Amino acid sequence: MFEVEHRFLGRRFVVKVLHARLADQPQFVDRMRVEAQAMAQLRHPNVVEVVDFWTAEDGRPCVVMELLRGRTLAQALLARRKLPWAEAIDLTRQVLSALSAAHALGIIHRDIKPENLFLHDSNGVVPVVKVLDFGVARVLSEASVAPLAIPTDTGAIVGSPRFVSPEGAAGKRVDQRADIYSTGVVAYAMLAGRGPFDGFNHACAEPPSKFADPGVPSGLDAAILRAIEHDADARYQSARDFSEVLGSLAPRTPSTWPR
Repeated sequence: MFEVEHRFLGRRFVVKVLHARLADQPQFVDRMRVEAQAMAQLRHPNVVEVVDFWTAEDGRPCVVMELLRGRTLAQALLARRKLPWAEAIDLTRQVLSALSAAHALGIIHRDIKPENLFLHDSNGVVPVVKVLDFGVARVLSEASVAPLAIPTDTGAIVGSPRFVSPEGAAGKRVDQRADIYSTGVVAYAMLAGRGPFDGFNHACAEPPSKFADPGVPSGLDAAILRAIEHDADARYQSARDFSEVLGSLAPRTPSTWPR
């Protein structure tokens, strides 16, 4: 990643360049192309904006993106450990808004986790969540983005272990419900300061309110636990459904969140 300034416009951007040792591996080059096309097609306020894409003289792909100011959700949780429930709902709904747009285009992110969620300080008030890194996205046949030229091997695990869906961890084919699961785990972590399966019981998650600050509505426990059901059919079937349930629990969005 490089921070650059446009020589004529004076605007600053970030350029993501594939590492030189990967430049001769077609699958990594193609993933950069999919990432750039997916983000460019989305054009959503909660997805980092892609400005340009080109191939450098040495053959490495380069993606030019908007410059973000702030920190990742992972960094925020490291500093604060857990978030108030209303803030967690607001941030989760922003993620779900981006995913709803992606899923409508046939794009499954497959790697939703705090490290890929950036809290962009755009106006000094409520941070804007920017979903990053569509490099391992699955592109469905109906998408407007050309799928990978070299598809992921069947049985390969895609995603981060703590946040990957059960079907993804089993190397099975995933759909939008895998992203809903991962987002539910992120929401759980924001409330509880830990993951739903960080203890010894991996068969059943405890309600996040058990570890959260006081005042979590019982409906929020139920919403998150449904999102992280082991059986994809038992989860919310769309990001919009999950978001609407969260919205029914949330108060008016506050004017500021602590950094």
